[in-house]
Amino acid sequence: MCLKTSTEFNQLEAWLSILISTYKYHPSCGLAKTISYYLARLLRHDDIQFCGEKRCEYVVMQKFWRWQAHH
Repeated sequence: MCLKTSTEFNQLEAWLSILISTYKYHPSCGLAKTISYYLARLLRHDDIQFCGEKRCEYVVMQKFWRWQAHH
C-alpha cells in the first residue's frame, strides 16, 4: 500500500497513463521509448520507495516497453 505520494509523482503517473492510451491507437517505436522513459523516471523517483507493489508492477512494465521499443 502506498503512502501519500507527491504531486510530481502523480503527474508522472498521469502522463504514463495518457501515453499508454495513445499507444493503444497509434503504436510506434518512439512512443514505446517515451513510455519506457517515464517508467524509468517513476522508478528513480524518491516516492517509489513508499509503493512497493507499484514498484514491482513498474519494473515488469518497463521490461515490456523496452522490448516493444526494439521491435
